[in-house]
Amino acid sequence: MITAPYNFVPLNKEVYTPYWADLVSHDIPFEDGESGEIDITITAKSPIFIKDSKNKEEFCNHNGQYYIPSSSIKGMVRNVLEIMSFSKLREEVFDDNTYAVRDLSKSNNFYMTEMSQQNNTTYCGWLKKVDNGYIIEDCGVPGRIHHNQIDYALKVEFSKYFSKSDNIFKANDGNQKTAKYKYKLVGDKFHEITLSEKYFSETNKKYDKREFYKYDKNGKNKATLVLTGQPTPRENTGKMGDGKGFEFLFFAPKGELEVSKKLMEKFKFAYFDNRKTELKESPDWTYWKEKLENGEKVPVFFQINEQKRVEHFGLSYLYKLFYNFSVKDGIENIHYEDNLDLTQAIFGYINKRKNLALKGRVIFSHFKAVENIKELNNRTEVLGTPRASYYPNYIRQNRDDKYSTYMDGDFKISGRKRYPIHKNGVKSSKDTGNENIGTNFKPLDRGVIFKGKLKYHNIKKLELGAILSALTFHNSKDCYHNIGMAKSLGYGKISLDIDNFENIDEYLREFELNISSQIENWSEKDEIKELLTMASEQDNKGNSKLEHMELENFAKVKNAIESLKQYSKLDGIKIKTLETKLKSEDKELVNKIFEEDRLKIEQIKETEKQKEQLEKDWNFAISSTNIDTL
Repeated sequence: MITAPYNFVPLNKEVYTPYWADLVSHDIPFEDGESGEIDITITAKSPIFIKDSKNKEEFCNHNGQYYIPSSSIKGMVRNVLEIMSFSKLREEVFDDNTYAVRDLSKSNNFYMTEMSQQNNTTYCGWLKKVDNGYIIEDCGVPGRIHHNQIDYALKVEFSKYFSKSDNIFKANDGNQKTAKYKYKLVGDKFHEITLSEKYFSETNKKYDKREFYKYDKNGKNKATLVLTGQPTPRENTGKMGDGKGFEFLFFAPKGELEVSKKLMEKFKFAYFDNRKTELKESPDWTYWKEKLENGEKVPVFFQINEQKRVEHFGLSYLYKLFYNFSVKDGIENIHYEDNLDLTQAIFGYINKRKNLALKGRVIFSHFKAVENIKELNNRTEVLGTPRASYYPNYIRQNRDDKYSTYMDGDFKISGRKRYPIHKNGVKSSKDTGNENIGTNFKPLDRGVIFKGKLKYHNIKKLELGAILSALTFHNSKDCYHNIGMAKSLGYGKISLDIDNFENIDEYLREFELNISSQIENWSEKDEIKELLTMASEQDNKGNSKLEHMELENFAKVKNAIESLKQYSKLDGIKIKTLETKLKSEDKELVNKIFEEDRLKIEQIKETEKQKEQLEKDWNFAISSTNIDTL
């Protein structure tokens, strides 16, 4: 059974684009523009924590005055508004890197199929920096040598450190699993070893094509010993699945292969290059990177394509495989069109491709804690961040016999990630046995009240209605926002009250009339239902439990081809629907708005054409040498 403390609002296939969005200006007001401010009260319904910029364990404060930063409020409201207004998925809220995967859960999955000896040959070589680029010295197919043969060759006790019977290797010690740890055992250097003639597996002659060698001090074969990580201790029964008992042998290079800039970027991303937060940079990459930058060679494994170019490569034999596609490839094209959506028109935007930008017309103040302020004792929780690379959840799954992955050209992402509201207080994360991955923080207790303001300038009535809709979930009862850290454990659940604004429903209706002119049956859309359902308290049980799975269950889930269902379809979930502000007779008005907007769009397009023609005429005239033309 798959569970998660997060879920997804389906990504909208339609985008609401107001015709007047390009006319927004801070200098020229709309004829019907409004300006003003709204007082807002936030009440914490569960313990809440927003980290301070200087002391990461303390609640955000200035000289002891606790507050929620304006940027946190703005981000929270904007995310809801983007869903409710059917806006585009902003490129800045997701990364467009190409993920990598090492999936050993099933022998016939796409990863094992790609990396199997029967389908593709994995070669070995030395990665090195040349001028501003990189190459791999091709050493061909790697050989294998057993741990006890390394003892003989180097006159060390290498093998005992990884034997289960010697009880030195600790599976929960990340340092012992690294290649760096092994190299320290052999003097932190590469050793050349003289070898016997190669031999092959006796237990699986038909399929196991690996080439094995033994140490022979008089051997004519020579190779460099290359060590890679150790996932588990080794048992010495001689059977398959006993754990890693062999290391690699790299023979003399026989050519060079270029590593493209894009391929190197993928490789670095796969090993979390320069990542300081979880998941942090791979310790083996940290070890090798320093050597690489100092001009030394680094051992890698790779495969080549039909053009004899490096297809992908990594630091171990079963290395992380780059996906064919990135997250961006799974997003509807309509989200990349240049037309401004409602959220961009209100909050502003930056278009780096066209070097365009627009400042927002709404400003949130900081929200100061003013009542019931009580700081709780320090807490340590494991705040694991979900990764978009986990395709059973992050990619929409429509089949029972096969996963869609980032390998498939027709995949679609699951949607916009949200953390559903917890009903009964906060949870504690489970002890992982690793004290280094916990996060320390001091939250404020439930009941603390914050007060702040929203100021708006030159805002149309429907825009203000959209903002109010996002603040109040379209004036829906018993819906909550969440903010800050540890939302997956129930922290940061807040209620939001508007203190000094009358006729909210009048503004909500104006927004609904206009968005319904482009998004038919807006109030009944799945995107709205999923948002409100996740914002309301539920009796979470079974597969709707708001908790991460145990680590060992991730592989079980993949073997069973399970995926995360939509939140409203999980156990014990009651769908929360939006109460429309429109009446049946408003349908004619919606159609009228649609027709009026269509005509205005045509007028704007015609005006743009006239401007372009005038520009052409002007440029033609001033560049002419004919006096009549001038």
